Amino acid sequence: MFGVILGVIGSALLADEKGTNLAEARAAVEANLKTPEGKAYDERLGKEFLEKQLSKMKQCKQTAGDDLESFWILMKLDTDGAVKEILLHPTTKMGTCARETLLKSTFSPPPRPTYWVSIYMKLTH
Repeated sequence: MFGVILGVIGSALLADEKGTNLAEARAAVEANLKTPEGKAYDERLGKEFLEKQLSKMKQCKQTAGDDLESFWILMKLDTDGAVKEILLHPTTKMGTCARETLLKSTFSPPPRPTYWVSIYMKLTH
């Protein structure tokens, strides 16, 4: 099984692809979580992520083999809640598997456009 934790990202993360700088994404997540609407959205998104993505995450876990390291998913959401960018750390088979589905996903509209959120996928064997 695995758990999902939304929240602040540790300082040791590195981006695995070109696009938004990880430090900027992390700073945006931290700033978002400091606001009342950001905290409320974080809670709502956590529940919504489980409802919409749990079955895909389970499928990806099965195909990941022994690559079951916990990892962060950072998502940039557009005004309508569409996922516009994803950063993973570290890059794992499970995260890579989930990336394509997540890039086609839409969540509840965030408080502001270009809104960064983080999801920690804690995997247990």
